[in-house]
Amino acid sequence: MRLKSYYQSAVNVRVRFFMLSAFVGVVAGFATLGLIGLIALVQEGVFGSMSEVRFASVVAGSPTWLVLLTPAIGGLIVGALLHFMQGQRYHGIADVMEACAVRGARMDVRSGVGAAFAAAISMGSGAPVGREGPAVHIGASISAWLAERLGLTQSDSLTLLGCGAAAAVTASFNAPIAGVLFALEVVVGYYTMRVFAPIVVASAASVIVRQSVLGGDAVFSLPHFQLNSFWELPIFGLLGLFCALFVLVLILLVGKIQDFWQASKAPLWCRPALGGLLIGAIAIRFPDVLGSGYQSIDQSLNQELLPTLLMVLLVMRFLGTGIALGSGFAGGVFTPSLVFGALLGALIWTLVSALLPDLVSEHGVYSIVGMGALASAMLGAPISTVLIVFELTANYEVTIAVMLAAAMASTLMQLSPHTSFFRWQLARRGVNITSGRDQSLLRTRTVENLVKQDFSPVGDGDKIIDVERQLSTDKNRIAILLDEDGNLLGSANLRRLVAASIDHGFDTPAAEILFGSEKSISQHTNLVVALQEMAEQNIDYMPVVESRDTERFLFKGVVFRTDLLKNYYDVLRTARAEEFGIN
Repeated sequence: MRLKSYYQSAVNVRVRFFMLSAFVGVVAGFATLGLIGLIALVQEGVFGSMSEVRFASVVAGSPTWLVLLTPAIGGLIVGALLHFMQGQRYHGIADVMEACAVRGARMDVRSGVGAAFAAAISMGSGAPVGREGPAVHIGASISAWLAERLGLTQSDSLTLLGCGAAAAVTASFNAPIAGVLFALEVVVGYYTMRVFAPIVVASAASVIVRQSVLGGDAVFSLPHFQLNSFWELPIFGLLGLFCALFVLVLILLVGKIQDFWQASKAPLWCRPALGGLLIGAIAIRFPDVLGSGYQSIDQSLNQELLPTLLMVLLVMRFLGTGIALGSGFAGGVFTPSLVFGALLGALIWTLVSALLPDLVSEHGVYSIVGMGALASAMLGAPISTVLIVFELTANYEVTIAVMLAAAMASTLMQLSPHTSFFRWQLARRGVNITSGRDQSLLRTRTVENLVKQDFSPVGDGDKIIDVERQLSTDKNRIAILLDEDGNLLGSANLRRLVAASIDHGFDTPAAEILFGSEKSISQHTNLVVALQEMAEQNIDYMPVVESRDTERFLFKGVVFRTDLLKNYYDVLRTARAEEFGIN
């Protein structure tokens, strides 16, 4: 009966969580479609057309003043919105990764909504950025808000956040398989059935929403390409390396532009407007720079662009995207990476077809391979990005070529200081998420619940010999010196007192030895930092104070290395249980 009761209880928990996952999938799906619709409304209000695939043609037929000023006005509105957002900046996929790695899957839903509106204005006014970043962020922030309201555990909160991210990718690109793997590969960071199943449910719910509203057709309609010869595989490997180098140069450009704005002391609110003015100036001559770039992808896949135009468009769009991202426009990098990959792949095809005309495959093959490789390098997620390309184009015949190029691109990115654009963004903020799941869990655990009162207070008149006797006979092994208000002035263990008695004599006031040794940690310090502090001080304890943000350190108690190590073991056990799906 107990086994049956346990089984029924476990099943009920799973069923309830699946229902919650489906609900998140539906909500995140509609939120993503709402973002797409809002972008289209802004675009139609400005340029008179909702078309993504023919947006450049619409821009080319617009008045010069409209093309020049629209990105600037959009940037001005975005700058005003950013002023009211957390950290006064756009929040995207990097923030979702940070929330999962170091914030216990907690996010501010207001930043998600704000990012969505800022992204709608950015893309609706022509900024050459993508919608997947804000879509993932709003899906994840809705999930995080719901998890917090329901009081879910950190593990379940992380899974639900992955559900929101997967649903957003699915609804944005009509790519349910890639949405699942993106959430597992980028957001959650590991694969288990316990995490996998709810994310699949959320993605399935989201794709139903997407196809019910927008239909189930692939974004790009193409013939079914196939490889002409396996001798081309080394060429595709080189294409992958070129794609990774392109991403590294783009990262360098965005960083330089951000540094320029920082050094210029220009107000945050006006930076997107000034950047938008530059983008508009470029778009007067090269209208393909504005918008998502779907028209450039479509033309590249169908060999509608001359080689010289391919090169010029690649350079101009590279500059436009760098300016947009560096100046503070809100948007993602996945769609731009698809554009860059398609154009770069087409350029490589032009070169190869001139040198090896009998060997080369069709033009579209190289564009598809370039899309997968460059997106893989940009996102640091080769599996999901390859699948997104397949689901966008509905073309699976070039699987080996795309996977090889993506593998080479990802390998080169792994050898670089920052393995993806998102990790580079986090590194710029001083956030490191490369330490793995164990370290991430440890950084979310604080010492607050491990503080003990196992110490002996030191009075003004106590001598070293008196404190030594007290520590030798008492269970407490730590002497603490406090002022009259309870603020920490110093601490010492028995070993230090014995050494001090040899150097200064037994009759030396203990306060003289303890005073000034007020090395301590805050009660909000995480386990990793606490253990590092003990290792640096070569001690097995650490005084804990309420906060280290003020000049006075209100003493709370003592934390010991043995308790930290025990908690460390518990964290490792929790991590293994989550990764292998053990309750």
